[in-house]
Amino acid sequence: MTSQSTDYTLDLERLDDHLDRVMQIIGDHIRTVRTDPVVAQTNFEKVRASFPSELPYQGNDPDQVLDEVVASFPPVNTRIGHPRFLAWITTSPSPAGTIGELLSVGFNQAPLSFKGGPAATALENIVLTWFSEIFGYGEGWGGTLVSGGTVANLMGITVARQAHVPNVAEKGLQGIEKPITLYVSDQGHMSISRSAMLLGIGHDHVRSIPSDENFRMRVDALREAVEADRKAGFHPFCVVAQAGSVSTGAIDPLNDLADFCEDQGLWLHVDAAYGGAALLSETHRPKLHGINRADSVCVDPHKWFFVPLECGITLFKSSAQQKATFRAKAAYLGQESDWDLKNTNFQLSRQGRALKLWFSFRTYGLDRLAAIVDRNCAMAQLFLSLAAASPNWTPAAPADLSIACARFVPEGHERWTQEELDQLHIDLLAELERSGKGFLTPARIGGKAAVRLCIANHRTTEDDIRLLFDVMTEIGLRLSANGPRQAQGTAEGSRT
Repeated sequence: MTSQSTDYTLDLERLDDHLDRVMQIIGDHIRTVRTDPVVAQTNFEKVRASFPSELPYQGNDPDQVLDEVVASFPPVNTRIGHPRFLAWITTSPSPAGTIGELLSVGFNQAPLSFKGGPAATALENIVLTWFSEIFGYGEGWGGTLVSGGTVANLMGITVARQAHVPNVAEKGLQGIEKPITLYVSDQGHMSISRSAMLLGIGHDHVRSIPSDENFRMRVDALREAVEADRKAGFHPFCVVAQAGSVSTGAIDPLNDLADFCEDQGLWLHVDAAYGGAALLSETHRPKLHGINRADSVCVDPHKWFFVPLECGITLFKSSAQQKATFRAKAAYLGQESDWDLKNTNFQLSRQGRALKLWFSFRTYGLDRLAAIVDRNCAMAQLFLSLAAASPNWTPAAPADLSIACARFVPEGHERWTQEELDQLHIDLLAELERSGKGFLTPARIGGKAAVRLCIANHRTTEDDIRLLFDVMTEIGLRLSANGPRQAQGTAEGSRT
């Protein structure tokens, strides 16, 4: 006799009740995200111990499991949407984007093929079309949604390698005549070097090109490096430009680099993971002039477009080159469609990321997002103006976009070593984090430590910037009052 017991399915009898409670939990998190502390002061062992961790052979009531979630997550959640969370460029997600993400997870489509998710497939095409328009790409463009900037950069460099070494898919790098070389400024993101490692190019074949006083790649130094490599028997193939570098937000001279790459027959990839959103702004769009000439571009909607993690994009000038690199066939996948997304990147199983992006854009509109981008940039300028007007601070770099960097200047700083000054900045930020009033990270600029604010947050106001500046000034004065010995003592304590 066939049993009709629900033990043979995973359905829940009170599904709607449980979903209602989940919505309440998420809503509470969003409504209270402005409250302190920004980052919980805890440790791994304590957090792990808050969860039941025995392997569960017998199930439990979902309400009990939700109780366990509520007991463990909210007390220690990092409030990434807090207006003074200005550390990483993973920024404050919009509530509309969260709704889109929840719908996407609930629908659980598999858009590796059109049949695996018709609506998800069509929606990915729509949002990629929007981004091709934003970035000024013409007919024949290609693109894909991925997890974030690291994979988006990997995707661009993968197609660049295929375009310059067409037989690499069959023979690998063992079959090439000359070692290939990749070029990025000394401000480049670490994902570029990691991509080179994963693609078999190797860290040693990534050339770090010096930047100028504004942290922009020097085209003259790039030219010298490419010429030297060619004379030495290497095969230069790709230049990676920054459109919003991770430390200072600097933008490389995109038009000049495009001219150089066209003249030299090199692939131009632009890492605009953070800075690409500046294209929304009439004020800041000209700073990215020439980005439409790039062969590929990386941009992260989960950064300055305020979409929840994970959401990255790679755009390609040529869809044909993209699909020639990633096309995948297998009998078990059934009849192919021209719209199968398995042919646009190296993933087969992949979640649909387009719905949260589409839902957010449809809800807010680009004009509203552009206004927030403009306000964020103004907040960076405000912080630099406060630093410039203060005897206790000095700006460390210009703010092309919404990243601002400054150094605290202790009294009698001439008697401090550079190591002591660097440690002071680390201690200052650790003290700020412990206070619960903000979360920032240090940057290393010109070989020296600085405080770095990445203002890519739709909730940050002028009051938040002034509060942070005042709190950090007070901390800096207190830590440095007794000279560098006191700062070093604090540093020892901060490591425990």
